[in-house]
Amino acid sequence: MNDLTPLKPLGTIDTIFELDCVYDKETRQGHIDSVVARRLPTCIKRKKRLGKVAIVASGPSATDYVDLLKSFDGEIWGINGAFAWMRHRGIKPTAFIGLDPEPILKDYLIEMPSQATYYLAAQVHPDVFNHLDGKTVKVWYPADNQVTYPFGAHQVFGGSTCLGRAPNLAYLQGWREVHIFGCDSSYTHKSHVYGEQDRPAGWFPIELGGRIFFTSRQMLQQACDFAEQMVEWARPGDDGDAPLSVTLYGDGLLQTMYAQTLQAGSYQQYLSEAYKDGFTRKQRKALRHVA
Repeated sequence: MNDLTPLKPLGTIDTIFELDCVYDKETRQGHIDSVVARRLPTCIKRKKRLGKVAIVASGPSATDYVDLLKSFDGEIWGINGAFAWMRHRGIKPTAFIGLDPEPILKDYLIEMPSQATYYLAAQVHPDVFNHLDGKTVKVWYPADNQVTYPFGAHQVFGGSTCLGRAPNLAYLQGWREVHIFGCDSSYTHKSHVYGEQDRPAGWFPIELGGRIFFTSRQMLQQACDFAEQMVEWARPGDDGDAPLSVTLYGDGLLQTMYAQTLQAGSYQQYLSEAYKDGFTRKQRKALRHVA
């Protein structure tokens, strides 16, 4: 625990990303320049749309929701290996999301249905873009203050992992209702839903709410990033509506951390400090809905 990077101050979540990136800024910039030269479609800010989107990560709890995902009446996005994992279980994901700048991302793309959309971060390795040649690829720009993007690029915030960025990408694309599966940030007898691999090297136990979770430095950072964002997503705007409705499924470290945040009253305290002049009628209604 003594080796963990301290949390960043509130409001600086966009700077956390550079802590854990496996490639240096020069290499990431080279990848970005390469994808810009391809002139692929990019994700722009879209108007609010009806419907909902499920974002599926690879946490062990995702296995509990196979039947629900099979009947899910909206878009389904798979992060990394969760994309193929769903297809092997009769779930039909409509999109793949990738952030990792390493060529290993290709290993998650053995099956590439032509009807799916492939949302790739601009820093993704050029080999992955070559691998998806002829498919529907859309480029998004993860907020990163160490690199340079084209003028007018819409940056997607969210911390150090693809899971943290995905809901903000959905918001950019017009979605306002997001359901997230497999977002545990902790391990059971294995680290991911696919395969039977053991917990990765560097894991450690952590106690939260009287329970013990097995996690890693990166996963703990992910949980903290995510819990911070959920407060922002649920905060009533000027019109009284929450910017983004996010529902978590499962019972891992991340879900427990956010539930404990609500139970401790810190969320309500945050709102009272942010709105010292009081709430409007619409804002009070929105707050009751969130709670």
